Amino acid sequence: MARATGSRRIPLVERALARYRRLTLRTRIAGTMIALVAVAGVVLSAWAYLADERLKRNITFDLLSEELTHFEQRMRIDRGAEPLRSARLSIYRSSDVAELPRHIAMLRPGAMHRVRWQGRLLDVLVRDSDFGRLYITYDVTAHARQETLAILVLALGVAAIVLLAALAASAISRRLVEPINALADRLTQIDPQERYVRIGAQFAGNELEPIARSVDTFMERLDGFVDREQSFTAAASHELRTPLAVMRGAVELLEAQAADRPGAAKALARIQRAVRDMSEFTDALLALSREQQAPAPADARCDVCGVLARVVEDQRSVAGDRCILLDVEANASLSVAAPESMVAMTVSNLVRNAVRHGTGREIRCEIRDRTLIVSNSGTLPDGDLLHAARRFTTHPAGHGMGLYLVRRICERYGWAISLENTPTGVKATVEFR
Repeated sequence: MARATGSRRIPLVERALARYRRLTLRTRIAGTMIALVAVAGVVLSAWAYLADERLKRNITFDLLSEELTHFEQRMRIDRGAEPLRSARLSIYRSSDVAELPRHIAMLRPGAMHRVRWQGRLLDVLVRDSDFGRLYITYDVTAHARQETLAILVLALGVAAIVLLAALAASAISRRLVEPINALADRLTQIDPQERYVRIGAQFAGNELEPIARSVDTFMERLDGFVDREQSFTAAASHELRTPLAVMRGAVELLEAQAADRPGAAKALARIQRAVRDMSEFTDALLALSREQQAPAPADARCDVCGVLARVVEDQRSVAGDRCILLDVEANASLSVAAPESMVAMTVSNLVRNAVRHGTGREIRCEIRDRTLIVSNSGTLPDGDLLHAARRFTTHPAGHGMGLYLVRRICERYGWAISLENTPTGVKATVEFR
């Protein structure tokens, strides 16, 4: 039974701790301070009351013992001496037991007892002597009333102290938590695109200044990483544009010279596609390296249907035995306000990854309203769905920059991208807004 009771108590304690943890920091600080003051007040008050009560009983016991001893001395001198009878103190001999109520006459000798008689509260000491059993009663009714009043005053004092402690705890907890809330609000207000933000000066002289300075140090390092990444990406993109332009010109010259050679024309077409893909990749890197998106001209529109058709045609030439199906309604038109290089980078990476990493022969490309859907056969593990922006593949080792760039482009232009498992395979969806 004891084990069962203990096992029931454990869930109660766990639930109490769980509720305590769900409280706000300010409530926990204030509640703990109030609880400590209340417990300390009750313990000290109880200790003071018990100590005072014990002291008064010892004094009363000594007083009654002296009175009985004095009466015994009188009895030795004069056996006919009358016992003391006063308003508060009375002595009774064994011959006077008839004057006492039964519950007092039956008390054991040697100890002091507190009894109630005729509406009064009495302390009674019983002693066996050479002259028989002696009883001495002392009326403590007035003292008991004073004790009750003292207890009431003490309880009111403890309640007042707890109330003052509650007010002080509320003010102190507010003072302690305000800097934390201010730091949390300041961190929440930081725009991810905002650069070179420092918050340490706002918390100078505050308890949270070391934390704010640590945040500044982290943000300074982060700004440095971003600067180096953007500088490298921009420099690499610019450096690649010159050789790409040279390659494009050389391929165009070779195409003119090999117009009558079908075999060479096919190889040159593949080189031309590779150069175009590389140019689009470079343009995408260059655009993404800029911290802010440059406003697009009002007439800068891109036909997604046309780009998809071109990408599908290019991928069919290198897909081997894979079948790429293009499902676009006749006279369909999907125009977005973005450079063609960005749209081409998004569409080509989706289709290319579907071709390379699908497990079946069929890849389907569809446009429904303003949504592009690319699907292939296969399954992504659930744990990889959250990291799908790095790879559109059913193969565990399928890494690359493909969908990482797609995600960055979609974030830049506000397009919604998702990757999910379906009953028929893996589906990538881009909603152009």
